Amino acid sequence: MIVDRIERLPLYESQLPGAGKIAGAFAAQKPETAPCEVREKSYAPKSPEQRRFEVHFRTIDLMIAKTGAEVIHLMPWGQLEPAEPLPKGADGRKLNGPPQGTAVILEAGFFCAIFPGEAHMVGGPAGNAAGIEKWVVKAPAPKEFHIEDNA
Repeated sequence: MIVDRIERLPLYESQLPGAGKIAGAFAAQKPETAPCEVREKSYAPKSPEQRRFEVHFRTIDLMIAKTGAEVIHLMPWGQLEPAEPLPKGADGRKLNGPPQGTAVILEAGFFCAIFPGEAHMVGGPAGNAAGIEKWVVKAPAPKEFHIEDNA
């Protein structure tokens, strides 16, 4: 996992292929110019029962916060109970377990890159933030980062 300021995103090009172009697309607020899929998301904090862990095997989830904040829980995926694959053939699967592990705050002006094998649970309440508005960039991970689904 990497957490840093958005303006430093291009410095991570070797770990995040396309980081410079993604940063440029974000600065211009033109998700269609990013070199990979971008999902614009906005939601209020979720209760623990509404949150679930997920893991990816060949994809980096690059979350770039526009406004607000959220807590993201991270932990090794092997310590959680495997559940269903992600819908529509997406890379990864859901995992069962309560919020646990390392809690990271993603807030406006920052990005968080979550790599294959890092289980993550988004949407936790962060202080007085009413929610978060962010980009979730589905960046292909370099082959050396790929892992196998052993569930």
